[in-house]
Amino acid sequence: MNESVTPNLVESAEWKAMEDFSAGIDTNRLPQTDALEGQTHEITLADRGHVSLAFGAGRTVTWSVTGESWAGSGVDTYDGVAVGEGAFWVDLNLSERPVESITAVFQPETGWALLVHSIIHGEDFTTETRVMQTFHPGYVGTHSDVTLPEETRDLIGKRTLFRYSANHLYEHIYLSTRRFVWHNLVGEQRGHAAAELATTWKLEDGLYVFTWREEIIPVGTVFVFDYARGRSTGKFIGLTSDGKIENGKGGALIIPFGQSNYGEHQEPV
Repeated sequence: MNESVTPNLVESAEWKAMEDFSAGIDTNRLPQTDALEGQTHEITLADRGHVSLAFGAGRTVTWSVTGESWAGSGVDTYDGVAVGEGAFWVDLNLSERPVESITAVFQPETGWALLVHSIIHGEDFTTETRVMQTFHPGYVGTHSDVTLPEETRDLIGKRTLFRYSANHLYEHIYLSTRRFVWHNLVGEQRGHAAAELATTWKLEDGLYVFTWREEIIPVGTVFVFDYARGRSTGKFIGLTSDGKIENGKGGALIIPFGQSNYGEHQEPV
């Protein structure tokens, strides 16, 4: 005779810090790629900045940025993952600027690119959230006749489940161009939910960069959502409870979960 199983309906008693929920959150992530090794890519940003990425052995990259407030150069390690059709998600670990990160998502063959600069402000921050981000579309190499990534309303109304691991299941509800709700169904944050500031950029049909910046704890994210293939790939950048800087990997299986239609009512902002 099978014994009945009572589901866990207890909410986590305390709000969790970054290190409490991040362990294992990259279990279902796409694997690292070495496909960029030996390649150099020049990206001309639409706001006239310029980015150079020369990928070496051992997942090192010689990089430079000019024409931006976050300009600089160095030789650092990178996290590289193949996404979509022939595109790459690349995150630079800036050893000399650990409170910052540069994330590049680009398609060398068709020529579009999007750069995301993230920065963790100090405790005296006056911005909306402690982690803030700027977004910079651009062209790869000599490409110029290509549709660049742009901000989009495509996700508004969607509900999606993200299965990061057996111990990480989150629901997302996309409310507007500025807000989404995350809700933990399985994991250390079980029962917790929040409406965070978020930004969505469309790369191609079914392929998006989605970022959010948390208000309660100093954490931000940069993810690629590939709805066509059911995968998310990205990272969390922020501070642990003891002030340590983390720039950690994340990735999940995407499970569509429903859609809200605002058509007969008031469209969100």
